[in-house]
Amino acid sequence: MRTSWLACREEQVPAGTGWLSETERGHAARMRYTKRRADFLVSRLTLKLAVARVLGWPDDDATLARIESRPAADGAPELFVEGLHAGRGVSLTDRAGCAACLVADGPADVGCDLELVEARSDAFVRDYLTGPERDRVAAAPAVRDVAANLIWSAKESALKVLRTGLRRDTRSVEVNVDDLMPPEHTWSPLSVRAAEGTVFPGYWRRSGSFLLTACARGTFPPPSALDTVCVLDDAAPAHQWVSRPLA
Repeated sequence: MRTSWLACREEQVPAGTGWLSETERGHAARMRYTKRRADFLVSRLTLKLAVARVLGWPDDDATLARIESRPAADGAPELFVEGLHAGRGVSLTDRAGCAACLVADGPADVGCDLELVEARSDAFVRDYLTGPERDRVAAAPAVRDVAANLIWSAKESALKVLRTGLRRDTRSVEVNVDDLMPPEHTWSPLSVRAAEGTVFPGYWRRSGSFLLTACARGTFPPPSALDTVCVLDDAAPAHQWVSRPLA
C-alpha cells in the first residue's frame, strides 16, 4: 500500500461554494459557529484537492464538487467520487487553521492527525498515556512537549485506523518512537500497538509548531507529498489555543 498527503490553510479556502457538493453546502450553511464552519471548509478543501491530484484531475470548482467525504456508520470518513464509493482509504485532520488529508491507493484503513506542539499538563500525561509512554515523556525533559503531543497524535491516528476514534480508551493503544529530534520536514518512523496485539506502523513529521502523524493497517512507505512546498512548513498557527484535555 502507498499513501499520499496534502495540507492546506484556511486562507486557501475559496470565497464561493461552487466547489462543494449540494450536501456539503447544506451542511456548512447549518453550522452556527464560525470556527466549526472554517474547520469543515478547510478540511473538505484539503481532501478534494488531495484526491484530485491523486487522480490527475484539475482543481476547478466543478471537478472538486464531484469529490466528497461521507461518514460511515461508525463515523469514519469514506471517499466518494461522482456519487460512488471510491475504494480508497482516506483520513482527515484539522488544527489551528490548517488541515491535512491522507489518501491510500486502495481500500485500506488509514489515519492521520495534526497537532500543535503545546504545553501538556502532568494530569494530561497521567490520564491519557500508558506507563511506558509517561516514562518516555519524563525521560525527555528538553523536548517534553514534543513527546507528549507526538504520542497523543499517534494515538489519534491509530484510533482512526481502528475506526473508533476517541470512543476507545487512549491507553488501550501504546506508541513507540525512538527519535524525538529528527530533522524537520521529513517523515520519521513510529509504531502503535493495540491492547489486542495488533501493531500499526506509522510515521511522523515536524513542521515548526505542527506535528503530523500517519498510521495504517499493514506496512507502508512514508506518505508521498502532493505539493512541492508544504504549507505547514512556514505556517504559524492561525489561532492561539489553551491546552485541551482531549485535543
